[in-house]
Amino acid sequence: MFERSPSTLLRGVRRAAAAIALAAAAAGAHAADIYITAEFKPDINDPDKREFVNTTPWSGVCNSVHLQACINNEWWSIDTKVRGTKQGVRTNDYGRDSFYIGMPGPRTVTVTSDDGAHTFDLGVKIIGAALRLVDQDGDGPTEPASTGGAINCNRALSNTNANNRSVMRLWLRQDRGNGVLACALHWLHTNNYAIAEFDFTYQLTTPAPLAMRSGVYTGMTSFRVGGTGEGADFDLGNGVELDDNIVNVHFQLEVQHAFQLEVPAGSDRAVLAPRGGWTQWTDHGIVPKALEREIPFSISSSGQFSVSLQCQHAHSDGRCAIRNETVDAPDAPLDIQLTLPGFRDASSGAEAVGVALTSTMTPPVMTAESFIIRRPSRLHFSVNGEAVGTMLDHPGSRYRGDVTVIFDADP
Repeated sequence: MFERSPSTLLRGVRRAAAAIALAAAAAGAHAADIYITAEFKPDINDPDKREFVNTTPWSGVCNSVHLQACINNEWWSIDTKVRGTKQGVRTNDYGRDSFYIGMPGPRTVTVTSDDGAHTFDLGVKIIGAALRLVDQDGDGPTEPASTGGAINCNRALSNTNANNRSVMRLWLRQDRGNGVLACALHWLHTNNYAIAEFDFTYQLTTPAPLAMRSGVYTGMTSFRVGGTGEGADFDLGNGVELDDNIVNVHFQLEVQHAFQLEVPAGSDRAVLAPRGGWTQWTDHGIVPKALEREIPFSISSSGQFSVSLQCQHAHSDGRCAIRNETVDAPDAPLDIQLTLPGFRDASSGAEAVGVALTSTMTPPVMTAESFIIRRPSRLHFSVNGEAVGTMLDHPGSRYRGDVTVIFDADP
């Protein structure tokens, strides 16, 4: 009896997945740059978690004594770095002379993969804004703006510092950022105030991450900040002078898909044999139609991956082969088929059932509609037809060859 044993190695290749960034715009002489980041790193043990996680460092009004309140309410503030002054006017009209902030409506930002090949839409809503004003003259009241509710907005956070005569308010829009509107409180004092901080709170509607390849996606949008007659996205009302009047918001989204192969022990060696054993050949001389072996494994994936083949002995048509190590005989070509239930070819849409693998083919990219967890799959190896008879012409010899099947989770 002779042994046919192609040594089979399944290897999962995890290439470093990039981070998500939304890129910069043309910077002017009066521009500030801020960065918002989020990431998607699915967990095989928590497959229902399919959303981006905001990874932007805390800044602005939430990055203080209010941090826990912001965490509890899922508010995320960011300091725009805009600084300047505003002239206070004692008025009760809740108008542009008041403690006033006009806010923009929602917008869509295009994010592009780091190789420039893929784009997705990112929704951005400004759901609130915060303004910190400090009395420059130092002789005003400790509460220079009214403490009640603002038009169109709900007061979320506030504090006053009697030592430096400052006031801070965070307002959340009643429409949750669905339109253009303004919020205002009336002044209690006429004085000059420094804009010590101007923040906004935001909400992102991210793309469906399962449809995105691993990598970094970047994009950018700009907001104009200003006062009367400037057509600003963020309108701070009358009596405003600013150091910067453009805020470039850079977005960075990182997608790092989960991928895992689980291969049973001993699967690095496949001994080929006829289905049902060798008795038909040994007892009756009937040549088997095929010598074969199936290798089971399980696969988990939240994204796309490619599959390719490397051969120790390559046949002229791209198939791998096994070689007689005992006598000089023709190599026996191997037919290798891959079955991945629940996956399909991303290019053709065909189900990944019995996919023939060769070393010369363009590696097929596999995809799925959902996060697939530990799905039983299989590789089938076989020598078929006349090649079996040729092998049996050399009884007692041994055929062997190494085959490497590569799963690349960053195709």
